Order: sequence, then structure tokens, then C-alpha cells
Amino acid sequence: MFLRIRRLSALGAYVLLTIGASSAAAQTSDPDRQPIGRFVVDARGGSARYTDDPGLATFLDVTRENLAKRGLGIVFGAHVYPLRIGRYLAFGIGGEMMFSRGSKTLKLEADEEEEAVDGPTVTARLSAVSPQVSLNFGGRDGWSYLSGGIGWTKFSSDVRNETAAPATSAEGTPRTSTINYGGGARWFMKQHVAFSFDVRFYAIRPQEGTATLPSLARRRLLMLSAGVSFK
Repeated sequence: MFLRIRRLSALGAYVLLTIGASSAAAQTSDPDRQPIGRFVVDARGGSARYTDDPGLATFLDVTRENLAKRGLGIVFGAHVYPLRIGRYLAFGIGGEMMFSRGSKTLKLEADEEEEAVDGPTVTARLSAVSPQVSLNFGGRDGWSYLSGGIGWTKFSSDVRNETAAPATSAEGTPRTSTINYGGGARWFMKQHVAFSFDVRFYAIRPQEGTATLPSLARRRLLMLSAGVSFK
């Protein structure tokens, strides 16, 4: 899994470098391009990628294959650009809120005389608050960026059987300090509306196990999102 994440990270870095190079070339060929505006608001939907932590599987009494590894999510963010560095670079500050949910149900094997039945369903929920600083490359009609910061995440998970009763739950998981980093781009199709995308990693500190909380190793989760921006 970590090998796949590294590949995605390398792909994201390649995309961002390509966008940055394209922006720089466009700036050279368009001397009339206006600088980045003062603020932007984002709303994006996307896919979150979780980890199959063995400590969580043990706590929920399921196999690692039964853990939810993907989920759908939504991101809301706002950023301001108080400082411009030269004509086509801008320093930004802001933050995002992310919510995601995913579930997975295993199919249990059955004998020839029996019908196949569904196994337990594991549901995972992840939320994050991510303050960020950013370095932005481009102009008013579109720019790419690299950003990061320190915030926190909250992760919870539960498993349900055929009776729909929660068998085991890790709902009380506390907020955990998290480093977020990534980048993306915005292209303004209209004066105040843009298409945007973001590739973001969440590096979450390990969690010690208790009688009511699972023991979780250090994790790095991935969120790919795309949507609209307004300025």
C-alpha cells in the first residue's frame, strides 16, 4: 500500500511541476496577465484512501481485508493572499475542513448446500481540520500551488453484523495531531468561478491503545479531490 502511495505522490509532484512550468511559460508570453486575487473559497468532492491498520482490525475483531480502505469525501476551504512575491508569486494562508466515509462488506464463502451470505460491514469515518500556508504560482485567471500545515484529524470505525447491531465500535477516538501537505491548481473558466483539484496527504501521529480505543500506528492517508473555486 505504501508503495502505491509513493507512486501517487510522485505522480502528484510531476503534475504540479508540469503545471508550474506551464504557468511560468504563460507568464513570460503574456505580459498583461494580472496577479492572483486577494482570496478564494473552495468546495470539492473526492476520494479518500485509508490504511488497513492491523491494530484496528484486531480491535474490531475482523480481518485486514475487511477494513474499509476507500471512502468518498467533501472538502471546504478558504484562503487569502496577503503577500505577493514579485508579479506572479503569492504567499497564502488559510485552511480546509474535510469529511469522508467509506465501508466494506466481505462475502463469506458457503458450502454447496448453503447460500452465500454477507460478512460483517466495517465503516470508517475521517474528518480533518487543516490550517495551511501556501506558495502560489500564476495569475488571476489560474494558478498552481504547494501548501501544508499542522492541524488535526478524527477517525472512527465500527463493525456491524447481519442484525445491523454494532458489534464493536471505535467511535470515541480523540482528535490526533496531523501534518497535511500537497498541492493543486485552479483554472478560472469565468471571472469568479474556477475548476480546481487538490492532491493532499495527511500524516497522522500514532495512537496508543486502551480498553476502548484501538492501537494505531503512524498513518499516511491520501485525499484526491476536485471541484469549484470562487473569488
